Amino acid sequence: MKMLKQTLCGALLGLSVAACGPMDEAELESVGQLEAPLEAGCVSVDDTLMTTHACTHASNSADNVTVTTSATRIATAPDISARHKHYTLNLPPGAEGSVTFTPVAVTSGTSTVESISFYLSQNVAFTVVDTTTSATVSALISEAVSEVACSLTQARVYDLVVGREYILATGPATGNQVGLVPEYLYDNRDRFYRDQDGDGYGTNTPVYRYACEAPAGYVKQRFDCDDTNPAIFNC
Repeated sequence: MKMLKQTLCGALLGLSVAACGPMDEAELESVGQLEAPLEAGCVSVDDTLMTTHACTHASNSADNVTVTTSATRIATAPDISARHKHYTLNLPPGAEGSVTFTPVAVTSGTSTVESISFYLSQNVAFTVVDTTTSATVSALISEAVSEVACSLTQARVYDLVVGREYILATGPATGNQVGLVPEYLYDNRDRFYRDQDGDGYGTNTPVYRYACEAPAGYVKQRFDCDDTNPAIFNC
């Protein structure tokens, strides 16, 4: 009887696994990354879905919010924490202007750190100050972006503590005005596929890279049934 019970349980377990499917490589990696800040291999967010998404907000007048910035770096400066917005920052003449930003948990309900990119319409001074510690936060990525027909030209990426208020000091800027779009990297994550033979096609098992550009050895095109032979692909 005991042996029969074990056999039945094993059969049911096998059916359960077959029905649900095995956890593939991508799921294993993404589970391990749920609480991770910016990935060590992430060096650029230029050619990504996130940049395209930010540019969409920048070109949509319905997403625009005009903000008169504070002339001083204070915690009571106007808040720009709302997501999916393009902020037009009006700066003091010939000087920097400040706003505040408070990250929320998006990677998971218990996230303590989020990676966030601030897209800017000008290459100007941009300083992030932690109001809890008064320390300046260093950018993990600071680069130009090259999206076609987009007003945003710069990206600054930071790891910020969830629930903590930050002062964003921007400028001075030409015209005393700067466009800004905040984007959470996790909101814009993409899939990339391992391409071992370099034919531009990867295996069907994806690896999530959040919003970063594809790392070396990965591509966005899958359906390579033989990733050891560059002459066989798209099958």
